Order: sequence, then C-alpha cells, then structure tokens
Amino acid sequence: MIRTSLTERLGINYPIIQAPMASATTPAMVVAASEAGALGSLGAAYMAPDEIRAAIQKIRQATKRPFQVNLFAPQKRYTLTDDEIDQANKPLRAIRAELGLADRNSAPEYKDRFANQLQVLLDEEISIMGFHFGLPDAEDLDKVKASGAVLIGCATRVSDAVALDKAGVDFVVAQGFEAGGHQGTFHSEEEPSMIGLMALIPQIVDAVSVPVIGAGGLMDGRGLAAALALGASAGQLGTAFLASPESRAHDVHKKLLLDGAQDGTRVTRAFSGRPARGLVNRMMEEIDALPNQILPFPYQHSLTTEIRSVAGEQKRSDFLSMWAGQGAKMVRDLSTGEIVNALGVELERALKERNYE
Repeated sequence: MIRTSLTERLGINYPIIQAPMASATTPAMVVAASEAGALGSLGAAYMAPDEIRAAIQKIRQATKRPFQVNLFAPQKRYTLTDDEIDQANKPLRAIRAELGLADRNSAPEYKDRFANQLQVLLDEEISIMGFHFGLPDAEDLDKVKASGAVLIGCATRVSDAVALDKAGVDFVVAQGFEAGGHQGTFHSEEEPSMIGLMALIPQIVDAVSVPVIGAGGLMDGRGLAAALALGASAGQLGTAFLASPESRAHDVHKKLLLDGAQDGTRVTRAFSGRPARGLVNRMMEEIDALPNQILPFPYQHSLTTEIRSVAGEQKRSDFLSMWAGQGAKMVRDLSTGEIVNALGVELERALKERNYE
C-alpha cells in the first residue's frame, strides 16, 4: 500500500487511476481495476442514461470498492451553414464510398444528453464524479457538490487548473500533451496544449490548492514514481489498459498496440473535431490535411460515427479512431487486474530505489 492524499481520501491502495476512456472502458474493466487496488473509472460520456444506470448497477454488483463515473461537460452549440456541412462532407464521400456507404448531405446531429446523464449519477449517489472538457454550469455544479461527491476536473493548461480550483474541484488532473484520446481543453476551437506532463505537473501543483493527478504517457511504475516526485498525488493511465481483455477497444486496435504501434501517434481533429491523440492512419492523414473542412465537436464526431462503425465491422484500421498515448509501444498483453498489480510492484520498487519512502 502506498499512501498519498488521494489514496487516503478515496480509500484505495495505490495512487493509480484507470482512466475513464469513453470509447473503451467497460464495467468489467472498472471492477477489475478497483478490486486490484486502483480507482476504476467508467467513461460514460457516450452512453445513454439507461446504459449508465445499468453499468453502475453492474459494477456495484461485482465490487464494493470505490469507482469514478466521468462525463463530458456540456458543449457549446454552433449554428452550421449548409456550405460548412457540405465542405465537411466532401473529403468523407470517397471514404464512405470505399466502405460501401451511401452519400450523406444531412446536417450532423447534436445529442445533448448531459442533464439526463448527470441526473443518473445523482440518483445513483455516485461518490466520485469526473468531468472532461471543463465543468458543468453553476447550477449543475451545485447539485454535484450538494450530493457530497468527490469532484475531479481535467486541465491541460495552468490557467484551466486554476479555474477548476476556484470552481471547487477536489482534484485536478494535469493532462500532458502525451496523453491518448481527447485533450481536456475547455473549448472545442482551442488549439491543443503543447505542454508535456513532466513540465505541467509542477506548474499546476504550484498554482492550485488541491491535490493533482498526473496523466499522459504514464505506462509503468517508473513513470508513476516520476509523477509523484514532481508533486502529483496519483497517476492516471488509459493507454496501458487498452489491450486488456476487459477493454472495449476494437481487436484491430488492440493488435496494432500489441504489435508495437509501429506508425506512432499524433494529435488529430479528423474524427471528432476536438484534438485527440491516436495511432496514425489514413483517415487522419487525409482529413487533417483539410483543417478548414473539419466541423467542431460534437458535429464532426456525429459526421464520422457511421464511418467508424462500419470500418470496425470491416476491420479497416485506416478509418478507425484508435486512441493511444505516446507510450503506446509499452502496452502489455495483460488483464486489467494484472496491469494494476504490476504497476503497484513497479512503483514500490521505484520509490524504494530513489529513497522516496
């Protein structure tokens, strides 16, 4: 057992958080991570309210350990012109045709389910809530605080971390540029932060009054020890769990990770309209070359949903969003529980070797 302010507050054995990956986490992953002594996290942003409730109940049937549920904060609404929609569709038409999909000219849908998603978390009395892309508005934030839940926010910049601190979060995730998946930038149109985790942690630690969680590129106990040495109270890992049997990542995605992620990773807006890091593929190359034809999140996400779904059915990695961080080459072919156990052993060894205990 390794004690930090976070492990003491949350009642977990290791300062390790399994990241709430919206497209990859499952109840089985959450249970396995929590049972092994980490904080399991359900990424519920893309789930319907009834699906969230069912997942929470499934987790609770399998473990009494703490776990987190994470949502995307409400997104800005945009008024899209017919020309903007047509321009965004143009580079996707050849891809759709290659996958055997009909052409599409309709406007992408905007499904704002946040209010109903949050209500499920409140009804189910979730004790740890996390939010990505900023925080809910003041009214909803007051509801979260009134529930007594521990509140976790994500920042990629010091200024955002300070804003989270002032808003009353209990923990700030310092997400470095190395992180896989979506950057936690507050606004869709913002340029991706270019600050690496080792530089970001001490800056945020010095700027806020609450404990900090390091995230981005952490894959083993050495990285976790480095994050703790810089002042973090825990490390959050996502890519490390992507190839586990409990992960919902596509088998093609898992295989590429286990084969060493030979093409590397890059930040893209091609799939969702927000900066997100993933394994480089053809869709990223083609769509990112036309930045003015990419819609903001979540409209681009809606526009590419069918493409990604059918690409998965056809096992076409060139059109899948395969999120992964810069540490992708270090992915291990282990179960979630085995990964947590290995991380705990490695972290304890690293701390002893450096006399941090």
